[in-house]
Amino acid sequence: MPRPDASQRLAASKPKDGPSKGLIGGIIAAVLVVIVVVAVFVTQANKSGAYSGPVPKGGTSNAQGLRAYPNVQLKSGAPTVDLYEDFQCPICNDLEKANGEQILADAKAGKIKLVWHLMTFLQDNLHNAPSSTIAANGLYCAADAGKAAEYHKANFAGQPKEGVGYTTADIKKFGKEAGITGAALTKFNSCVDKGTYDQYVKLTDDNAGKAGVTGTPTIFINGKELKSTSTDYSTLLQTKDSWNTVLAKHK
Repeated sequence: MPRPDASQRLAASKPKDGPSKGLIGGIIAAVLVVIVVVAVFVTQANKSGAYSGPVPKGGTSNAQGLRAYPNVQLKSGAPTVDLYEDFQCPICNDLEKANGEQILADAKAGKIKLVWHLMTFLQDNLHNAPSSTIAANGLYCAADAGKAAEYHKANFAGQPKEGVGYTTADIKKFGKEAGITGAALTKFNSCVDKGTYDQYVKLTDDNAGKAGVTGTPTIFINGKELKSTSTDYSTLLQTKDSWNTVLAKHK
């Protein structure tokens, strides 16, 4: 039997370069498993509307609305009132002028659980984005200061002419008018400048669409929509202090 020459012996004794094919295959398989698991997790999170960003005081973790006066204890049998609005909506302002004070009074007294759902579709319709977003973000920033109701009132009182839209300077002015002062005002202004809750605003608007809401104002009382074609709906927009009369009929 021929003997191997020196070059053959050296080649046979030389360590193999790099990891084995089996090891490489195992690593690739493990990476693929991790990718699949992550993809499934992300998909499920998206399906469930999961949200991991900041949540304003009084807001739900999945951006399903912001409660006015979240620390007020509700009276027995208090109905839930879900109010969908866009701060640029002139008809929403009609509702605010006619019945806003009465609605807030009931919420503050614990007679109703008032939940705001801020929408932003008008900034697209009016081509003035991000006007509705910065106004809605301002409400959430004010909520952190305990002044959501006051800001809501100030914002509608200062609603610009349709199409003009809001600026961050407007929102900061509403914060002062809402009674936010000192360190809380500094924090509020920073929240406005940074758009801290912009993603929360977007998810809230997305959730409103999923709930079938296509216009504002839209009112649900204990989960049942007050149809915009009803006389009661028109009454709320046009007749001052008609809220409790209408509420009694639908709760």
